Amino acid sequence: MQLDRITIAIRHRHHREAMDLGLRLVQAHWRIAYKTWLAFLLPLFVVLCIVFKDMMWIVGFIVWWLKPLYDRILLHVFSRELFDETPRVGDTLRQIPAMFRSGLLWQLTFLRFMPTRSFALPLWQLEGLKGRKRRERSRLLASRARGHAIWLLIICVHMEAFFTLALYGLIYMLLPANLGLDSMLDFFSDTSSYWVEVMTSSLYLLAMLAVEPFYVAGGFMLYINRRTELEAWDIEIGLRRLAQRLQGLKTAAVILLLVGLSAIHPGPVLAGDPPADRLPADESRRVIGEILASEEFATMQTMTIWLPKSWAGFEDSERDSEPLQLPGISLWFADSLKLLVILTVLAVLVYFLVNYSHLLTGLRRPDKQTCPPPPSHLFGKELQPETLPDDISAEARRLWQHGDHRQALGLLYRGSLSRLINLDHLALHDSMTEADVMQAVRQARLPAGKTRYLETLTRAWLALAYGHRPLDEQTVQPLLQQWPQYFEQEAVHES
Repeated sequence: MQLDRITIAIRHRHHREAMDLGLRLVQAHWRIAYKTWLAFLLPLFVVLCIVFKDMMWIVGFIVWWLKPLYDRILLHVFSRELFDETPRVGDTLRQIPAMFRSGLLWQLTFLRFMPTRSFALPLWQLEGLKGRKRRERSRLLASRARGHAIWLLIICVHMEAFFTLALYGLIYMLLPANLGLDSMLDFFSDTSSYWVEVMTSSLYLLAMLAVEPFYVAGGFMLYINRRTELEAWDIEIGLRRLAQRLQGLKTAAVILLLVGLSAIHPGPVLAGDPPADRLPADESRRVIGEILASEEFATMQTMTIWLPKSWAGFEDSERDSEPLQLPGISLWFADSLKLLVILTVLAVLVYFLVNYSHLLTGLRRPDKQTCPPPPSHLFGKELQPETLPDDISAEARRLWQHGDHRQALGLLYRGSLSRLINLDHLALHDSMTEADVMQAVRQARLPAGKTRYLETLTRAWLALAYGHRPLDEQTVQPLLQQWPQYFEQEAVHES
């Protein structure tokens, strides 16, 4: 191992700092790492999608199970880049058969769920130890870093799940507006189409691409930091650099230095010739005591501490004869400060009781006069009762029979919104969408049948108005027949 070629500063680091250094390693060499990784992973994914076309769930399982193999490819790249050697993509892929000889089969079978996989991987792949030596070496390295390696796995697993859900959310955001969560059910259905299942597996693959390199690099730098602690790499590198500087000195300069030192060095003192001015043992003890008692060797330390007023003084071997007393001005300041804190707490408590008591008791309600007036338009539709026909369901049925399906369904939906605002006093705003209106309807706790009717009517309206999908008679006729049951009876009762 050529430590003089290492590209990071070797020093003692905390384990969390070492894992953070792994993130910096990925940021510095992500191009070659992802290029090599994708050169192996993408063809494998395509082949799996073709072979298991009728059982796509196996593709996601195999992609997840082969993580120890992908990790070895990443570790090969990171370990070379750490020592300033950029590996070629072809050279790395040709090393894959050799990876099976360094314990890969064990990590794909019995040790697949090892919680410290990224930390132990450099030991298996780079050091090449086997049997008892590997177990002893692993026990030594993991003695102080095992817990951090496990936490690294836990964090990366949660980040991978978070990225997967975020990708599903991104797809939902890109779908046509207000289609609802029903449009996402194909991703979780047992009868999904082939391309939907391919997209589902691809989403997990993208999440793994985002997290796994950081997991491998974090464990690798945790391993490097542990070896630095055990083998004193920082001292070794410092000595090597010192030796390189000394090699640059000329031989003549070294000889002159040695000659100069020998000239100023006193003559040798033989063991058989005791110095003439040597003191006796008793006298030496007295002289040492006088030297230590001098001002040069004296050490003084001043400490200021707070004591309760009830204390009379210190309880130690060097206690003064008179009790310790605090100055009178200090006592006055302490009492004033305590009174000020009490008054401040009482003032804050009174303020919250006066202004926010309704949050605790629920007695105060906002006045109806302060509520904003109901909107007169939603989605460009007029909602005033005078703009609607007297018999909305009959007019909608007539429009439907004449082939004007959009106007018929729009009239039903507009009449429903008008009844919700003016009769049910539902708080709607002109900035709401159809989905927002349905959310407000569910929160208003209307009768269950009425809520289900509005959900069916909203879905039909969105499919016809935005999705441009034609509706059949079996879908629309129940809407035309049930509308008076939920809305015209309320209008008669209100009048």
